[in-house]
Amino acid sequence: MANPPVATIQFNAQLAESLGQLDHFVRLLEREQELLKQVEVEALLDLVEQKTAAMRQLQAGENTRAQTLSRHGVDASPKGIAAWIAAQPESVRNLWQRYLTLAQRAQQLNAENGILIQTHMRHNQQALTVLMAASGPALYDADGLTSSKPGGRLFGSV
Repeated sequence: MANPPVATIQFNAQLAESLGQLDHFVRLLEREQELLKQVEVEALLDLVEQKTAAMRQLQAGENTRAQTLSRHGVDASPKGIAAWIAAQPESVRNLWQRYLTLAQRAQQLNAENGILIQTHMRHNQQALTVLMAASGPALYDADGLTSSKPGGRLFGSV
């Protein structure tokens, strides 16, 4: 059996590294989902930094793989990569399929987390509306600015 071309060796090594990074990112997204369900705001703030760093690593890996393929004359578009992968040994195709499956899982988790965030925001907005309505009528001062201080006049009164 002939030795695999340099592009295949480099791509395989870079993909294996990215697979580990993507797995880490998926675990962060899973943790984020748990925290969103438990409404653990403080922990979510810490997680955002980790997620951002993980995203940067993933993007750097994508860029490196695209550059490697381009350097070796491979079209680095999704269609070009798919065609190139199809011609690679089974081990590379399997690794690529694992990567795509994990990327799809990350995309799914990210969408679910976005829905949870929107739901929390909607609930917070509703709670804020109720609290503001319960605080009584809006008051304004002599300059016409809204004021909650006693001594202001009721909105609409003279």
